[in-house]
Amino acid sequence: MKPRKHFATLLWTVLALQLSGCATMITMETVRPPVVRVSPEQWKVLVVNRYDAATLAPNKNENVSAVLRDGAYQAAGGVMGAIFNDSTFVLVNPDQAVELSPTSSKLSATEVEKLYSQYRPHLILTLDKFETGFGKEVDSYEDEDGDRTKVANFDLVVASTWSLYDSTGTVIDQATVEQQEFYDSRTVVSGLLAIGPAMGKAGPVVNRLAVETGYSYWDRFYPQPMLLVRQVYTGSAYQQAHILMLMGQFEQAITTLQPLAQDLSSKTGIRAAHNLAIAYEAAGNYEQATYWARQAESKGDKMAAKLLELWANAGLTK
Repeated sequence: MKPRKHFATLLWTVLALQLSGCATMITMETVRPPVVRVSPEQWKVLVVNRYDAATLAPNKNENVSAVLRDGAYQAAGGVMGAIFNDSTFVLVNPDQAVELSPTSSKLSATEVEKLYSQYRPHLILTLDKFETGFGKEVDSYEDEDGDRTKVANFDLVVASTWSLYDSTGTVIDQATVEQQEFYDSRTVVSGLLAIGPAMGKAGPVVNRLAVETGYSYWDRFYPQPMLLVRQVYTGSAYQQAHILMLMGQFEQAITTLQPLAQDLSSKTGIRAAHNLAIAYEAAGNYEQATYWARQAESKGDKMAAKLLELWANAGLTK
């Protein structure tokens, strides 16, 4: 059997197995378009660190406050490193971020005016929040004698929240960027909960992940290759579009689904609208993806509602 024919046969076989259910998960290779778009005239960037552990995390002990303070410094340093290495932009303050204690959730007009008067930036990027935490999963193991042991696995999670302003103080972008990695494992003794790691001792790992969040934020300015995993509706009406999406032919999938999605009075049309939103997302058109997801959501489609929430949390839509 020729490879191309074998691949097509495999796709049809997988699809036939999936059609017995109403929805399935699919994985698509695609390129996420830039989330942040600025004009070529906006090339001078000022980075401002507005995170103050004493103000924003007043109940933390001294060691944890130090970890948060240093982590925020590293996050700001990470994004400054990304900007410094980007030939399209110029970092106005290359030595360190401007320190500015927060007076509200966003920069005031007076603060923007003062920053512009001193530095003359086209763009002002502020670090607004910095958070850390441990995620936990408990696994159970059985040895040869039948004795069971429970082990708690801890992941360290670091999140930095950013706002991007133009020189007039208009907010262009806001997003929270997370990085996490496995940190520690601890045995659960006698059915009791395992005592978690101390955040006050996690400084070196927090700092490394914090730098990564800074670099990751700047990635929003550029296209990013990605594996898109989404839940889509299955059924004979969507079969052709389903195959086209699996093959990366997103524009053809859109053309196939559009006639079905016009009739939102039927379940088929509502589900087609949801699948059409996924096809548009994979094609990089979030405006149309949002439109069709909202059409499906307005008719009570819960999967579309979750999709809109996912995009909003990722800062991909407003």
